[in-house]
Amino acid sequence: MTYFHQRLCLTALLALVTTGCLAERRLLVETTPPGARVELDWKPVGHTPLELVILHEGKRRLLVSLDGYEPVLRDIEFKSTWKSSFPFDVFTELLNPLSEDDVRTVKLQLSPRKSAATADLTPVLERAEMLRRAGPSGPSEATKEQP
Repeated sequence: MTYFHQRLCLTALLALVTTGCLAERRLLVETTPPGARVELDWKPVGHTPLELVILHEGKRRLLVSLDGYEPVLRDIEFKSTWKSSFPFDVFTELLNPLSEDDVRTVKLQLSPRKSAATADLTPVLERAEMLRRAGPSGPSEATKEQP
């Protein structure tokens, strides 16, 4: 093999190694309405729409909240595959020129929070009236007095 062929092979090998794409785990969070605060593992990370890079596989806890809307709590798991275990990861993450990202998309429809004014308080008020009539001895006395 000539010097030229050796240099050509070395250049091709170097190009192959340096053009490998590291596989990424990404999480896309979208909400309706947009602008909700996003926490990942109880740490604030931004507002929707949001794209996050997840460094390690495993279970993550996602909390999405917006003023006037019910908060949403989700568990999201990034599982380890055979592609991310040694020795396969050398090829799949470093030498493979094709990127194989693990992308999870979470689309949430936030529901408006029920205020105390819209909640039906009739059962609570009836129970409070019964306890008020019962006096210090408790509700058993109130049930005897009611006709």
